[in-house]
Amino acid sequence: MKNQLLNIAYTMLTPEDLTDEGLNSIMDILEGLRKKRFSAVTDIEMTWIRHKLEAELGVTVSHGEDLHGGDHKPWLDDIKGDLPWHYWSAYREYLKRTGFNPVALGVLDEDTHSILDLCGNPEQEGSWGIQGLVMGDVQSGKTANYSGLINKAADTGYKMIVLLTGMIEDLRAQSQERLDIGFVGQDSRWMLGSENHSKKGVGVGEFKRDAPHPNVLTSVDSDFLTKNKQALRGIPLENISAPVLLVMKKNVSPLRNLVSFLESQLERGATQLNLPLLLIDDEADNASVNAKKDEDPAAINKLIRQVLSMFSRYSYVAYTATPFANVFINPDTDDLFPENFVYALNAPTNYISAASVFSEAGSHAYQVQDIADGEKFFPWSHKKHHQVNKIPPSLMAAIETFLLSCAIRDLRKESLRHRSMLVNVTRFTDVQDRLSHVVKAELSALQDDIRQYLAGDEVWSNQPRLQRLHQTWQDQYQDCEFSWDQIRKSLNSSVASIKVVTVNQKTAETDRLNYSSYKDTEKGRRVIAIGGLTLSRGLTLEGLSVSYFLRNSKAYDTLLQMGRWFGYRKGYEDLCRIWMDPEVQDWFGHVANVIGELRQDIHRMHANEQPPKHFGIRVQSHPGSLIVTALNKMRNAMDVPVSISFSNCGIETPYLPNDKEINTRNIETTSNFLAKISSYMVREERKSGSIKESFFWSRVPASLIEKYLRSLEISNMNLPFISNEGGVEKPLIDFIGQNEFPILGEWDIALPQGEGSEPVQDFLLDMPDGTSVRIHPRQRQFEDISKTSPYLKLNKLRVGDTTDEMKGIGESLLAQAREDWQAKEQGHEKKRAIPGSFYRSYRPRPLLTISLIQPKDAPPPEEGTPEKTGHKKTPRKMMKVCDINSAILVGVGLSFPNYDSTLEKQKVKYRMNKVAIRNMGLIEEDDDDTTEYDND
Repeated sequence: MKNQLLNIAYTMLTPEDLTDEGLNSIMDILEGLRKKRFSAVTDIEMTWIRHKLEAELGVTVSHGEDLHGGDHKPWLDDIKGDLPWHYWSAYREYLKRTGFNPVALGVLDEDTHSILDLCGNPEQEGSWGIQGLVMGDVQSGKTANYSGLINKAADTGYKMIVLLTGMIEDLRAQSQERLDIGFVGQDSRWMLGSENHSKKGVGVGEFKRDAPHPNVLTSVDSDFLTKNKQALRGIPLENISAPVLLVMKKNVSPLRNLVSFLESQLERGATQLNLPLLLIDDEADNASVNAKKDEDPAAINKLIRQVLSMFSRYSYVAYTATPFANVFINPDTDDLFPENFVYALNAPTNYISAASVFSEAGSHAYQVQDIADGEKFFPWSHKKHHQVNKIPPSLMAAIETFLLSCAIRDLRKESLRHRSMLVNVTRFTDVQDRLSHVVKAELSALQDDIRQYLAGDEVWSNQPRLQRLHQTWQDQYQDCEFSWDQIRKSLNSSVASIKVVTVNQKTAETDRLNYSSYKDTEKGRRVIAIGGLTLSRGLTLEGLSVSYFLRNSKAYDTLLQMGRWFGYRKGYEDLCRIWMDPEVQDWFGHVANVIGELRQDIHRMHANEQPPKHFGIRVQSHPGSLIVTALNKMRNAMDVPVSISFSNCGIETPYLPNDKEINTRNIETTSNFLAKISSYMVREERKSGSIKESFFWSRVPASLIEKYLRSLEISNMNLPFISNEGGVEKPLIDFIGQNEFPILGEWDIALPQGEGSEPVQDFLLDMPDGTSVRIHPRQRQFEDISKTSPYLKLNKLRVGDTTDEMKGIGESLLAQAREDWQAKEQGHEKKRAIPGSFYRSYRPRPLLTISLIQPKDAPPPEEGTPEKTGHKKTPRKMMKVCDINSAILVGVGLSFPNYDSTLEKQKVKYRMNKVAIRNMGLIEEDDDDTTEYDND
């Protein structure tokens, strides 16, 4: 009964109620209802209801931004007041009842209105086609968005609606079930003739709507089969009054079935159907993008284009969190490039993003745990014959953490009963199966010990497995609100039903996740899901709290899609943990920065009314896209050109030489360079309350910068500084000295001083007055890597800090930047600090920051790292100073102002070789083939 009362509260909740006063008023009303109709609801349950409502306080979100081709003619506002909006109204009421945040619901209404307006008007006669892209975040609510779009499209007259999901049946079935609930209003299996399912209304079907149920030609159990057309009872598509829905995999067979069915619907002599089509391509960067030459399209890409061509009026809307592949489509070919619009969705403030988890200042950084023992058990280069006899101790700790989190969530009386753990360590299904057998054995043994011994006050401490479990509780959840005794006495009830499930294309129907089959059970579906690609593409793991991720892919789209842990974790985000290799953590952080910068580009392009084509060019030429761009071009070549623009970008050299002689030469080179430019020194910048100065030179000719950087020995692991094949040319350094941009003709230089107590030996800086001063180095930790590695890796891949980006801008422009940032953040409850990248667009000249770096030891374990929201993150293993053979190293950072290069000749031209970047460990050995698709 408490859930009924909570649902009533959700229907009453409006954005205006998201204050303490508003919630007090709602709770007063609920108290009155409890006395009259819900007397069985206890005081404890009323407190639980209030906590659920309080979780919505402070959640904010802003509507998205669009880029369009300039020929868009708004149409939706003209008819908005004349339509009854039957489908959308029911969907909106359903979302309210299920606790959808009122502020987010208002923005969902705005976003779907804007996206539909960018699509074609279904009542407009003639022949037309619209192609667009909606960019969201992984697990951020794209499903709710396209469900809302489908409902509104049906209200405005779209008659044929096709949703393309990924390439796996689990995801297609999950998407069908969601649209049964969010659009159809009935179980699609019953609608296609299954007698084993009820015709009772589900989801939106429980609300009154004066519109017919949509027709379905697919169901939870069935992709599109030719026989499914019987559901139309012989009525031609063009004569059907209610919309027709298909939810399909991006596989050749069902798409060919669809083409055959559409051909059978054509009147004699006709080549197109005269009705409007909305085709939504979810996970659009997966399988839809042409993987062959334009003249010979991949089969799925060709079939999607064929389906579109069979309608006189269509809107194709691609949804993705990783638009890298989509914008590599040639806009000048007859393909799926989003030529008409790009729409960027914003996530609510309660969304757990890549930046929140993997950036240094991220509010959820405590969730990440290092895997230090994984490669011993699953080498990066392992093949499908790899044997699995044991699991890493870190994986066992993750499993123990998952079991403990289940008990804590039950003690919290969480309404979501499903519990999931993700294990993704291999692309090969054979290896996944072997791992599954070992994990099942380990889980079973632990469950047996929990059942037999844990509840007893005396006996549990004598069992080795339970001793480890207790240690894991101390490591992860000792600060939670429940004691060890409370947890251990309830643990068996919480974990006895947990099963190990292998999720891949070979998984039998009876072994699939099937959360819906367990929705009415007391414990829900509780699983440890082991998989690879299938777990990485759109599939939602319900109640996911623990992830174990040991993959070496560094392709951005692959990385982000593998991140099933992003999303919403209301009520249990403090319990979530992610085990991951430290280097991959850094790549995730790098990806988060790239995505953030691309979103800033959309904001700027939106303000300047630039078309989608310009966004595509920007993604391809962004420095962070260097490897992605190369791989997209390497489908048919081993050696490809890649053009990169560094406009409004910053780069550093976090990989430093692990060679004492090289570092000594770099120190000498830097000292000589600074001596030559002493006449350009203009001022000293002193940190408030510090004896350390930051030295500054202004308007140094670019030719001197080029000469200095060319003299430095910089590791090729710093990708922007990579040499072309042959190792002679360094394209970025060539560009610095040879470009024709006036704004890049002169540079500012900063030399920050650091925390080092002793100045750098034999390094004197000449001052304008003829005196000399000594420099105190910045102190940095280096991550633990092989002592034989040719490079050292700075902790978090950071050379400098945010304040470096502020140098050389001037107080008036800094004040303007702060004012603009505050205006941009207006409306956000949680004000974010200004990122260093934001200052770049205010920079009058490029900046070279030179850092003299002194290695330092990590703090002792008892000091640890600062707590974040009451949680501790396990410190990453660092190198000891005694193991580093250089006392001082030189790192540099370059910050480029906005010079807005759009012409090819204005870019930095690299020549990327697949073998070379593979040898650098930047791509997995088989990234160039379809191994994972074939074996997953």
